[in-house]
Amino acid sequence: MPYPHRKALPPTMPLAIGSYEKLRDLSDASGLLNLAWTQDERQLLDADVMAVVARELTAEVAEELPYAGDYMVKDPYGEGALGPVVADFFGRPGWTASVTCGAGVGPLLHALSLLAAGGTVEVLTDVYPDYPHWVARAGGRTVPFGSGPPGDVLLLERPALADDRFAGLDAVRELAADAARRGALVLVDESNANYCPARFSAANLAGDLPNLIVVRGLSKAYGLGGVRLGYCVASAALTSAVRGAVAPLGASSLSLRIGRRILGLGDVTSGLRDGIARNKPYVRDLLAAAGVPEPVAAADGLPYVLFPRDPQAAVDSLASRGVQGKLQPVWSARTGALVPVGRLSVPLASHRLADLESRLANR
Repeated sequence: MPYPHRKALPPTMPLAIGSYEKLRDLSDASGLLNLAWTQDERQLLDADVMAVVARELTAEVAEELPYAGDYMVKDPYGEGALGPVVADFFGRPGWTASVTCGAGVGPLLHALSLLAAGGTVEVLTDVYPDYPHWVARAGGRTVPFGSGPPGDVLLLERPALADDRFAGLDAVRELAADAARRGALVLVDESNANYCPARFSAANLAGDLPNLIVVRGLSKAYGLGGVRLGYCVASAALTSAVRGAVAPLGASSLSLRIGRRILGLGDVTSGLRDGIARNKPYVRDLLAAAGVPEPVAAADGLPYVLFPRDPQAAVDSLASRGVQGKLQPVWSARTGALVPVGRLSVPLASHRLADLESRLANR
C-alpha cells in the first residue's frame, strides 16, 4: 500500500555497477576475450597476495576463528586494527591522521554523501556517477567546479581517467587550501591509486590538511574486491564528521585481519606498474592500426585504453572481433551530465595479449 506521508525520492542517474549488466560474460569464455575489466593483474604483483590471504584464513582456523567471532565494539571503525599499518604503508608512523574503515570504497562514498546532504558538491574531474547519485538522494546537488556558488564538498578522482591536473600533491595541497578558505571539504576517491606508488597518494597530506578526506580500497590492482574493505584517511579534526556519516562496524573483523596483512606487505605493485606501462601504449597502437575508433591511453598508471569520442562504435567494433570492452558511465566535470566512455582493460598476461593481437589481425 502507498505511504502518502513519505516524499518521493528525486530521480537520479544509474550507478556504475549497472554497466556490467549487459556484458556477455564476466570472464574469458569460448569465442570471447573479456577486456571489460582487469583479470590478470595479480600475477605481476611483487607478492602472491592470494597466498597471503590463504595463510591468514588457515591461521584463523588454526587459532579457532578469533576474528570471525569478534564483534569489534571497542574498535567499531577499524582504526585500532588497520590504522597503524596504514600509517606504515605511507611511511608516516605516528601521524595525526585518522583511519575509518567500511565495506569497500563504494559503501564509504555512499555514507560520505551525507556530508553534502542538502548542499552542493563541485566536481573537478570526471568521476563515477555513484557519489553524485547518492548526493541527489540525500537532497543535495552536484555541479561542475566553478559553475555556480561555492560548494560544500569538492570531489575528484586520483588518478582520474584522463586528467592529470591533480596528479601532483602540490596541486591537491593548493586545492585544499583554497577550499578551506571558503569552508569546503575536499573528498578524493583514490580507488585507482593502488596502481601508483604509495608516495602518490593524497593520504600523505591528510594529517596536515584539516579539510581533506581520502578514500581507498583493496579492489584495484590487488584484485581483492571480495574482501570488501575500504578505508578513509582524514585529519583528526574531521574524524567526528566522517564517523557521523559512516556506519560503525561496516568492515568485518575478518576483512580487517586480511587487510592488515596485505597492507603490511608495503608497496607490492611496482611489477604491475611496469607491465601496464609496457603494454598500454602497445595495445593502443594495435587498436588504432586495426581501425577501432580513436583509442586514447588512460592517465598514467591506469590499465585502460579509452574511447571517449565514439564509445558505442568502438565497443561494437571490438565485439565484432570477439573482444568485450565496456561502456563506462562517468559524471562529466565539463558538462555536468552522465556520459558513456568506451573502456578496454589492457591485457597483461602474455597469452591474453597474444589473443588480442590475433583477434585484431584477423579482421
